[in-house]
Amino acid sequence: MNTQLVNSLTQIILSLSEDEKQLLDKQINLVNKNIHEFNTIQKKIIDIETQLKVYESKYKMSSNSFYKQFRQGKLGDDIDFFEWSVFYEMFLSASEELKKGK
Repeated sequence: MNTQLVNSLTQIILSLSEDEKQLLDKQINLVNKNIHEFNTIQKKIIDIETQLKVYESKYKMSSNSFYKQFRQGKLGDDIDFFEWSVFYEMFLSASEELKKGK
């Protein structure tokens, strides 16, 4: 950001009424809250992806392919498969949540 722009913004903020400053403060807080929520979801997705990669490596298939086969009853009842499906559903849910936030 250049100095002239910062100075202009400073002058604008200083010229605001108290009500306008409160409104600006509320908007800044809302933006900060949204950024925090976005970062939290993004971290959750990264953590879940790490776990999914463990299963993908172990069973030599993508989570998407696994999930389709698992839902069709083609893979059996191994506890790993149930855990993998839960992680994948969490991944889908968090990804959808992230899309809605954009």
